[in-house]
Amino acid sequence: MRRAARIGAALVLRLVVGGVLVVAGALKVRAPGAFAAQIANYQLMASAAPYLAAVLPAVELLIGLAVLVAPRSWRAGAALGALVLFGMFEGAVTAAFFRGINIDCGCFGAGGGPITGLTILRNLLLVAAAAILLWFEGRRENSAVGPRAVP
Repeated sequence: MRRAARIGAALVLRLVVGGVLVVAGALKVRAPGAFAAQIANYQLMASAAPYLAAVLPAVELLIGLAVLVAPRSWRAGAALGALVLFGMFEGAVTAAFFRGINIDCGCFGAGGGPITGLTILRNLLLVAAAAILLWFEGRRENSAVGPRAVP
C-alpha cells in the first residue's frame, strides 16, 4: 500500500475509532446510574457494575481523545487501548447474546437498542478497525524511528 494511502486510511480509522469512543464515553458520563444498571444486566460482574460505570466512560473518553489528537508516538498505545476496550465489549455482548439475555447493549449509554446479531457484527467491525489502526500506527512508529546507533 502506498504511503499516502496508508496515512489516509489511518486517518479515517482514527476518526472512526476515536469518534466512537468519545461519543460513547460522553453519553455514558451523563447517566452513570443507568449505565451501572446496564452493566449489571449482563450478569457477568454485577457487583462491580458501579465501579465500572464510574471508570469506563472516562477511559473511553481518554483513549478516544488519544486516538484522535495524541502525538504520533502515543497513537499505537491508544490504538491498543481501543482494541482492548472493543474486544472486551465484544466479549460481553456476545456472551449475553448467546446466553439469551434480552437486554439493551448500553453501548452508547441509555436508550441503546437490544443486543442482536447486528450489534455483534458492529462490534466485530470496531475490533477489526482498532486492530488495523494498531497495525498502521505500529508500522508508522517503526518507520519513524530509523536505524539505531549501537553504543
